[in-house]
Amino acid sequence: MIKKEGLMVNTFISTLGSVTTRLVGMCTIIYISNQIGAEGVGLYQLAMTIYMMAYMVASAGIITSISKLVSEEISQGWILRAKKIMNTFLIFGFIISLVITGIIYVKALDISILIVKDTRIVEGLKILALSIPFMTLSACFKGYFYGTKDIAKPASAEVLEQFIKFGLTIMLLTIFGTRDLTLACMGISLAITLGEILSFLYLGFLYMANRITSTQNRATGVPEGKLLYKICSVLFPITASSYLTAVFVLLENTLIPNGLQAYGLSNVESVSIYGMIKGMVFPLLLFPTALLSACSTILTPEISKASVLKYKGRVESLASRVLHLTLVIAFFIVSIFAIYGYELGISIYNNANVGKFLQMLVFMSPFMYIEIVIDGILKGLGEQKKCLEYRVIDAVFRIVLMYLLIPKIGANGLLITIILSNIISAILHINRLIEITNIRVDIIKWLIHPIICAAAVGLVTKSFITDILLNNISLKINLPFSIFFAASFYLVALFSLGNITAEELSLRNSN
Repeated sequence: MIKKEGLMVNTFISTLGSVTTRLVGMCTIIYISNQIGAEGVGLYQLAMTIYMMAYMVASAGIITSISKLVSEEISQGWILRAKKIMNTFLIFGFIISLVITGIIYVKALDISILIVKDTRIVEGLKILALSIPFMTLSACFKGYFYGTKDIAKPASAEVLEQFIKFGLTIMLLTIFGTRDLTLACMGISLAITLGEILSFLYLGFLYMANRITSTQNRATGVPEGKLLYKICSVLFPITASSYLTAVFVLLENTLIPNGLQAYGLSNVESVSIYGMIKGMVFPLLLFPTALLSACSTILTPEISKASVLKYKGRVESLASRVLHLTLVIAFFIVSIFAIYGYELGISIYNNANVGKFLQMLVFMSPFMYIEIVIDGILKGLGEQKKCLEYRVIDAVFRIVLMYLLIPKIGANGLLITIILSNIISAILHINRLIEITNIRVDIIKWLIHPIICAAAVGLVTKSFITDILLNNISLKINLPFSIFFAASFYLVALFSLGNITAEELSLRNSN
């Protein structure tokens, strides 16, 4: 029997799990950066680029596809078709992941020389490759639980996995040491692989205990479309998008250090800058997306179900509310990171340059956050091909700009590329959503109120609380308190203006 939970409860559970996961993950990368420095983080990020590319090839589109298809079949009463969908993905994912693991393990040296031109990641990459089958099957289980709206299970697995990885990272870096970056990379890789294996065992147990056991459908008649065709029609566009993304991300992450060296920086300097931006700045910028990704993951099957059942009003209501709340979050992040960027860089990483990069890149965060949410909405509405098209346009644009700008103006070229590409991609997604729905943008509610309130609370908090009331307190204590006060004042201001309401936060009563 499939457990039915309200959208509000699911969103809360997924959000809590996602925020906790992202917080522990950020603590892990902060610990790693403080142990092995910017160069070590850059090396680690280069190894992770190849690893994540391999994982994306093995598990492309699995979570979203299973979530969407299982949700649709169960909502229409076709229980056995949902069961067959899950079995098909498990077999397909396992076979593909084994092939990918074999290729990466055997060709790790050649791949390292060809792509990143640094052999220090070879042994770490081999260890990481062993986790790919476990990650792929875990993705299948997560997609199933999202499709059946049993959100607590994948959320708890992700939290458990991150805590295990954090603990193992501390233990293994102590054992392997941090002076030799090759050994340090091996230690981190082993922590990740063991974490993925334990997460797989946990999810596998939950799946076996909660999988579909019914031997008959609740619906009668003939189901809509052949099962294999339906799977392929959903999976292939998402898979193509993921494969292209993997290739493009790989190109981007090799162009950055190579371009910086062409600009005149040494190998150590280029890898260090790469590590600062990709491994230190982006975890901070992407931390708020824990909330947004959770909403997006929940919305995909929910909107898919509403779309199939022709509940057009509910689709538009859900999308409007989530977009509004996304901008509310985004403008607060812009205010805090722009005002406290330097302090965040010093207190977290003991690196002022990280703070400078953070202050520059934060202005593209509203566009980045909006894109994440709209991408989930569009996929729920069956717009996978458009999402693929926009992904390709964005990736080609980024690669061309990186190739042209980084060798000429160095890190500034990278910053310009990141900002412009996020703006263009967000505009494409917004335009498409408006085309296929009747969503209306409320300029005052979505933009004016949040921008004014965020700027006001940020400046007031910095001027009076940070610089006066808490001036004599350690920065690592001052900063969290200041941001907490700013967030509290921000919410009070928005509630006072009627910009956000308890009903809107609940995502209920949307017809």
